[in-house]
Amino acid sequence: MRRSSIFASVVVLLILGVSKGNAERPNIILIMCDDMGYEGVSIYGSKTYSTPNLDSLAKEGMYFNHAYSTPICTPSRVQLMTGKYNYRNYIKFGLLDRSQKTFANHLQNVGYETGICGKWQLGGDLDTVRKFGFSTHCLWHLDGRDSRYWNPRISRDGKLLEGLESEFGPDVMTDFACEFIERDRKDPFLLYFPMSLPHWPFVPTPDSREEGSRKRSGEYDGRAGGEEYFPDMVSYLDKLVGRLVDTLKVSKQLDNTLLIFTCDNGCAVNISSEMDGRQIKGGKASLPDNGTHVAFIAHWPAHISHGVNNKQLVDFTDILPTLCELGGVAATDVDSDGHSLGPVFRGEGPSGREWVYCHYIRNGFPQQTADEKKRQEIIKKQDQQIKQKLAGSFVRTSRYKLYGDGRFYDIRKDVEEKRILTELTPKQTDIRATLQAVHDEKPKWAYFAPSKN
Repeated sequence: MRRSSIFASVVVLLILGVSKGNAERPNIILIMCDDMGYEGVSIYGSKTYSTPNLDSLAKEGMYFNHAYSTPICTPSRVQLMTGKYNYRNYIKFGLLDRSQKTFANHLQNVGYETGICGKWQLGGDLDTVRKFGFSTHCLWHLDGRDSRYWNPRISRDGKLLEGLESEFGPDVMTDFACEFIERDRKDPFLLYFPMSLPHWPFVPTPDSREEGSRKRSGEYDGRAGGEEYFPDMVSYLDKLVGRLVDTLKVSKQLDNTLLIFTCDNGCAVNISSEMDGRQIKGGKASLPDNGTHVAFIAHWPAHISHGVNNKQLVDFTDILPTLCELGGVAATDVDSDGHSLGPVFRGEGPSGREWVYCHYIRNGFPQQTADEKKRQEIIKKQDQQIKQKLAGSFVRTSRYKLYGDGRFYDIRKDVEEKRILTELTPKQTDIRATLQAVHDEKPKWAYFAPSKN
């Protein structure tokens, strides 16, 4: 009898312990917009756009001045989802290696309910989405490409949605996101929302002043609509973020929900924005600051102090270890190149990141083939591309940046990278040597074939 009572007490304590653990683990919403540098968010000083909802998240949470992506879509998404630098697992554009484990896999394994909505563009089908840890989805570019905006082609849990002829794709995605947040559940949730906004084609939104934009939307689908709509698209993505926040408030889940907002790369090259008294030309698909410097906002009322403008370095390998730590995944189960931002969010100290590494070459290099000898012959003939490989990588701190070909810049004084530093102070010499040592440790990954590291 006594043994039974003790056993029952132990069971109750274990149950309470689990319940307490689940209560302390945050819900997680990760939003990544498409093709918008940090100059697209007004809290960072943009004079061209107004983003009141993102600004509120930053003022009530933490925003980072030195967050860096890769300069283009797929490399950034692969890095963000797997927590690894691209030389370890990147295969080719539009594909995520099925052998990889994502943050959704990790969190699903510890009891999180997982969902994804927005832009996929990582290959595969319904089974692929599930393979990467998402139990439910509402996605563009999974079942065919077609339009992402007006009259969109969207797949929801394996079925192509019908009756969307007059619908705006981002609204459909956000409707799904709000429904997912509102679900009755006992476990925490992860929602990953890789937005399609404000990627080309530039189209009128439902809030654009142009009358009849819904009826005339066919003029813009799949074509370059016009840069004049880009500010409208930025405003609309901000509005959609506001809808998610309102849903969290109404469902009384805001306090213990970690919401992170960032972007996959800089603005498109035909977009010009005003910030810091200068015009910033979009730098997508290039390695300078305007191609890789992105917004990074974290909002978690239960733990993050209000209005913190953080100057620590962040790159996309940091996302997975951060979510895993906060979600209760054992550190021994996580294989990542990143640093958890958990201590930063809790005000306990820095993440430990001292540099950011990036590698990207526009148009790529010869892929791996069954005939390795033939591939090597092709490589030998491409001297210019081999030289370009060195120019296509950098290691940087918040201030200094060293390219693989030896160019060294003081970004604080020369953000447009017009003046190569040649006459260095002793301190600059030490910093350059440190960055060079980091770069030299990285594999000579020239041909978009992942190394075995």
